[in-house]
Amino acid sequence: MGPGRVVTAIEPGRGHRLEMCVKNRYFIISVVNDGIAGAIMTLDARARSEPKSTLQKMTIHDAWSRQYRSGENDAFYALAFDYIASVLGDPNSASVLDAGCGSGTKAFELVKRGYLVTALDFSDSILERARADAAALGFDGRVQFSQGDLTALALPTGGVQRCVCWGVLMHVPDIGRAVSELSRVLGPGGVLIVSEGNLRSVQAATLRWIKRALGRERAEVIPTEAGIEFWEETSTGRLMTRQADIPWLVREFRRHGLELVQRRAGQFSEIYVILPWRPLRRLVHLLNNLWFRFPRLAGPAYGNLLVFRKP
Repeated sequence: MGPGRVVTAIEPGRGHRLEMCVKNRYFIISVVNDGIAGAIMTLDARARSEPKSTLQKMTIHDAWSRQYRSGENDAFYALAFDYIASVLGDPNSASVLDAGCGSGTKAFELVKRGYLVTALDFSDSILERARADAAALGFDGRVQFSQGDLTALALPTGGVQRCVCWGVLMHVPDIGRAVSELSRVLGPGGVLIVSEGNLRSVQAATLRWIKRALGRERAEVIPTEAGIEFWEETSTGRLMTRQADIPWLVREFRRHGLELVQRRAGQFSEIYVILPWRPLRRLVHLLNNLWFRFPRLAGPAYGNLLVFRKP
């Protein structure tokens, strides 16, 4: 959003939402029928663009690889992408867009299941690594990596039939623009699968309460209608992670013409990333795999998989 620009959205029965950028300050104002609801949040407009610079560097991607791409997670990803393949359907029809591919691990899961993949990310450094890994795995002809920005996709309107966006929107400050772009490029009958963290999950609610009680929250915490943003200073710059308000996200995609087909659990918890003892981590992974296979309830789970279709 450029300086001096004002964006307003009106939802019947819900009121108005205004976004403004004035003298490099970013404002969000929510107005409902009986007055102003919630706080007026401000954040330097330049700071809202800083996560892009942080994500260009390999340090954060290396940390995520250590935390999430370990062999301990392989069983869950096999379950999750078997499910995703069942939703996407025939691998021999349209290719799949991996929107925000990062190191390419999700694209590789799709390739293993027979899909051709177009993988986009705005970080040149992580794309270089993903291309090298694809070559080492013999996937050169099955996945094509390109630079792209979710808030300004260089793709034709309606040109995508199948898309996966896993754990990406949570790091995009202008999530409304990203939702709009993903919806724009999806064609009639197309399927979009989104994976995001759920702010109302057992893990998220419990950890927020503990950090408040102990005064241990190190991030700048900003509640927004899209969820709760946590702005942290890292060794390579400022990073934003959002715990999503899933109902808001569903409404936002619906506002852009997509219908929710299914909401189901991803991982019940990601607390394994802070557990030092392998036996405890294995118990969490076991719970995640069992929850994904049997209860499948999204409400208590941190990871949520959302399947959207464009009529």
